[in-house]
Amino acid sequence: MVAVSVVIPTLKPREDVKSVEYLRRGDFDDYEELIQDEHPVTRARNAGIERASADKIVFLDDDSRPRPEYLSRANETLDREAAVAGRTIHPRDDIFSRHFTDHYEFWIGDESAYVDHFWGCNMAVRAEVFEDVGYWDEQMGWGHEEKELARRVRENYHIYYNPEMVVEHSYAKSIPDYWRKQYKLETMTPYYWDKTGVPRRKQIQQTVTEALRPGNYVGRTVPCVITRAGATVARTAGRVKGLLTR
Repeated sequence: MVAVSVVIPTLKPREDVKSVEYLRRGDFDDYEELIQDEHPVTRARNAGIERASADKIVFLDDDSRPRPEYLSRANETLDREAAVAGRTIHPRDDIFSRHFTDHYEFWIGDESAYVDHFWGCNMAVRAEVFEDVGYWDEQMGWGHEEKELARRVRENYHIYYNPEMVVEHSYAKSIPDYWRKQYKLETMTPYYWDKTGVPRRKQIQQTVTEALRPGNYVGRTVPCVITRAGATVARTAGRVKGLLTR
C-alpha cells in the first residue's frame, strides 16, 4: 500500500493533466495517482476516495502545479493533522495576483494556522474523516462544495493551513474567464444557503444588497474597476438563476 493517494478530477486526456507531470518531478514517490473523469467534480472526488488505497488523501485540480516537495510536506502533515489546506499561488503577475487572490493564501501567507476552509486545488484529508463526516456533496458540483465539506469537517476536526504545501494554480486566465467562474459559483449559493438554514427572504435581501453595494463597483485602476464591476453583475445573475431554480 502506498503512503498517499492523490485524487485528480478531470475531463481531459491523461497526457494533458499538468498536475501528474508536476507530481512526477517531485522528491516523493510513495503515492498513487487516481485520475477520475466522473461528472460533476464532487462525484469524481468521491470515486477517488473509494478507490484510494492510502489513509492519506490529497486532492489537486488537473491544472494544479505542486512544487517538488509538496507530497513530502503533505505526507508529514497528515501524520499529525486530520485535514490540511495548502498554500496556493497564482502563477502570473497580473490583475488577479495583485487584487483578487488574497483568499488563496488565507490572508496569512507564510504563517501556519488553523483555518475554516480549504480549496480543492490544494488540500489533503485523512480517510477516516470522510468516514466520520461524510463525503463530498454530489448535488453541489463545482461551487461552494469545499466550503460545505469544510463546515462538516470542522464539527469534529481542525483544518490546518500549511504554507509549505505549495501549489501554483491559475485563478483565472482572463477577465471574461473570471466573470464566467463568478457566475457559475453563485448559481450554487442558494443551495448552500438552504443547507445552512438561511431563510429565502434573507437570501433575496443579501443578493440585492450585494448587487447595490457601491464598493463592488470601484477599484484603484480602470481594469480593476471593470473586473470587479463585471464580476458583481455576473455573481448577481448567477445567484438569481440559483434562486429561481431552487
